[in-house]
Amino acid sequence: MAALILPMTSSADVIDRLRLAEAAAPERLRLRVHAAALSHGTLPAPGVARMRRDMERQGYYFDGGPPEVIASDVVLAPTLAWDGNINGGVVQDRFVAGGLVFEAAPEVRAVSGAVAGVQGLYRTRLALNNGQLIELRGGVELGYAPAVRLGRADTRLGICLQNHLAGWSFLDICGTKAFYWRDLVEGDAEQVSLEATQVLVASASAHQLGLRVLRVSGEADKQDRVAFSVNSVWTRVATQAELTLGEDVSGTTSLRYRLEGGVSWLMLDRVFSLDLSRQELDGGAFLGVPRRDEVYELTLAVDLRTGAELSLGLVDSRSTAAIADYRQVTLDLRFDSFR
Repeated sequence: MAALILPMTSSADVIDRLRLAEAAAPERLRLRVHAAALSHGTLPAPGVARMRRDMERQGYYFDGGPPEVIASDVVLAPTLAWDGNINGGVVQDRFVAGGLVFEAAPEVRAVSGAVAGVQGLYRTRLALNNGQLIELRGGVELGYAPAVRLGRADTRLGICLQNHLAGWSFLDICGTKAFYWRDLVEGDAEQVSLEATQVLVASASAHQLGLRVLRVSGEADKQDRVAFSVNSVWTRVATQAELTLGEDVSGTTSLRYRLEGGVSWLMLDRVFSLDLSRQELDGGAFLGVPRRDEVYELTLAVDLRTGAELSLGLVDSRSTAAIADYRQVTLDLRFDSFR
């Protein structure tokens, strides 16, 4: 009896790890989970096909020569969300500071409501060498809230040079540029990063370790940061954690650290995920009071079907600047991803 039960349990464990890797793991970690199952002879036929497709998309079958397009994705899909600040206004519209009561004018207050829209995503990959490629990506999201007659727009452009070094070691150089438009505010942000990645495997788990150095540029300031990350796939759950540290930027409110963690699991034949984060910002002043912010975020998400995800989030911002002391609830329904 035991001899019959153990192989079945082992097979079920492998299937669980593969499903979690498909839904919640970075691309390279997912490939490592498939490779581990293949080496033990427990990778089912669909998994073999998926592994080969992933290897092709990461340039491992490229024989050299001129750069060649090895992958291209175009996605156009609807979105639906509850936005607590559609217009980019003041969230805390009435607060007390220094014994005085401040109240935002109606025209600059944050407006909340249901937002319907469309999201477009594009990605292409050019193979340069075996395991070396350039990835170009872009995305745009347009939304409109008919009840309050307000729109919003976001767009992002990115380029990344991905390099396979040896074994399961990688080095990537990436840059992104983002723009956002709201009724009361618009702006842009840039990020340039260098990341070293190592993927490891154990008897019943796989792990991806990352060390990233990045520079983030906003409207009026720049900040250097360093981030440490760990993504793991276990038998029943997938986990992720990241710690980001930011340099001190004199005279402006900037990130000191951000700690993020998350877990994904299988339940009711669906993938659920719970993500938590805490970040601290300080520097500068508001109405003569030194500024210090603590921001907590909690998000619960579930895959409704392939390509659809429903997420509920809570943001709790606690600040010495009363204008930044608030809570917000978000609700998003998205129908696409690059998985």
